[in-house]
Amino acid sequence: MDRFVILVLFGAIISVISGHVLEGGSFASLWNAPALLIVFVGSILATLVQTPSYLTLRSLKLLSWLFSPPNESIDQLLTKLTTCGNAYRKDGILGLDRIAQAESDPVMKRALVMLSDGQSPQAIEYSIRLEIETHHEKDMQAAEVFDNLGAYLPTLGIVGAVLGLMQVLSNLDQAEELGRGIATAFVATFYGVGAANLIAIPIAGRLRLFIQRRTRYHKAMIAGVMAMREGINPQLIRYRLEGMDV
Repeated sequence: MDRFVILVLFGAIISVISGHVLEGGSFASLWNAPALLIVFVGSILATLVQTPSYLTLRSLKLLSWLFSPPNESIDQLLTKLTTCGNAYRKDGILGLDRIAQAESDPVMKRALVMLSDGQSPQAIEYSIRLEIETHHEKDMQAAEVFDNLGAYLPTLGIVGAVLGLMQVLSNLDQAEELGRGIATAFVATFYGVGAANLIAIPIAGRLRLFIQRRTRYHKAMIAGVMAMREGINPQLIRYRLEGMDV
């Protein structure tokens, strides 16, 4: 789990609520079920209307990275490449194919399968780079789902506040309830602006960092596979890959 992200996220939320309490507010004043329904359910449904189903599923998969982020590194990649290189030298294509079938990374697996099939380096590099770019583009679109959610939340917060004020103005004969009613109406705005800036937008930004790092890893991977095929010494491969800042 990426504990740092989760702790900072909760810390941001707690700091805002604590500031409200220190100013004389109460936890109870922040609770409003109708506002929750309008802001959160409305924003999520509006986002789903805009988002194709496959992107929705992909965004949920990316969201799991907050709890179990991709853990790729140069050392991990070099270990894989060394294992592949040793199998290739010892058992030839059969050894490489055996490792490819057990590989969990789909991009790495595809590269090894193409290599074991005897395809040309140019064909392998072109195909894998195209796959990397396609994955990157789709993942970025999935991360944008949370940006869209972050755009709808404040808007629905304003809608909730307007609806609340409409209720207040329709009961002007009860003057003693005006202050409480107005305060309740603005809880919806707090929900929308707070959730957008403390949750949705930061999550989108964090996921983009994960996506960019994974894309750099895959680009380093294809460079490493090509170098392994040429029989380059693992230490020299390390020098090549370290400059790619994975």
